[in-house]
Amino acid sequence: MAIRFEKIWVQQFRATTGIKRRFGAKSALDYLIREKLLNFAEDAERRPEFARELPRFLAEVWRIFNEFEIAGYIASLKPKQRKNPAQPSVPAVTSLQVRQLLPWDP
Repeated sequence: MAIRFEKIWVQQFRATTGIKRRFGAKSALDYLIREKLLNFAEDAERRPEFARELPRFLAEVWRIFNEFEIAGYIASLKPKQRKNPAQPSVPAVTSLQVRQLLPWDP
């Protein structure tokens, strides 16, 4: 059976729940949003099979994290892009990018 890369997010969420239990919500959100969500959203712009999965991906974010965890994470991001020189593979992320993908209106 061939791997369907647009479904890889299911395994990433399994990992996220383990990270959240072991290391806390911030570490889990860093993994999921900085490393996975932004890349998945970029792929969704180019590939329809990823675009079809994006709403399910986002719904799962809201299932695993409550609005306070997500809002706190977004608030902790610096307004301008930041890069982590210790982790060059981690994409730069802005709070605006995250807010566009995970809208929340308190």
